[in-house]
Amino acid sequence: MCNQPLRDDQPLARLLSGQTTRLPALCRRCLAQFELIDQQDACPGCGRGSSSTLCQDCQRWAAQGETLLHHRAWFRYTAPMKAFIQQYKGLGDYRLHSAFADVLQLASRNQALVPIPSEPGHYARRGFDPVLGLFGHLPLALWLTKGETAVPQAQKTRAERLVTAQSFTAHLPAVVPPRIVLLDDLYTTGRTLYHAKAALRAAGYQGEVISRSLIR
Repeated sequence: MCNQPLRDDQPLARLLSGQTTRLPALCRRCLAQFELIDQQDACPGCGRGSSSTLCQDCQRWAAQGETLLHHRAWFRYTAPMKAFIQQYKGLGDYRLHSAFADVLQLASRNQALVPIPSEPGHYARRGFDPVLGLFGHLPLALWLTKGETAVPQAQKTRAERLVTAQSFTAHLPAVVPPRIVLLDDLYTTGRTLYHAKAALRAAGYQGEVISRSLIR
């Protein structure tokens, strides 16, 4: 992001042995700009930082009869993170897909890691699925498909996002784990993730559904 050359600090012995490690996508200086969310001080429903009590958004979801996703995110949506998302998704810079791979770690035992998919049109224009890129180092279960929508979520107002129609369909295997973890890049209103959960329920899934995202 800073356009400075990355240094390869691997020990000489490792290089001579033929063993190599992946170069990071971002330098330490760029990584230091991003702010981790303190999980002890985050909303128990959506992971919004700054309050450990249920936020108004989650109170509204609960009032609508939703079982909360107990969402957690790794990073706050600060100016540096907005710049990262613009370069990664907006400009299609796939080189950044592994920038947070060392941080985005989740166990897959007794749970399925299900990414939120891109719309076919977005995938065709961008050339990659940004959520699959971010979480591609994990064993993913591709159980959701997404139909085309008239207006991308990023171009909608908050009110428009909340009334977005369902566009997900779930396809489950014969044997499913007791928990599904939905994965996304950014949690804003929660509408996308709650639609994804509804699609899983419509397909017959009866286990626990929670969610995680890079950013909140």
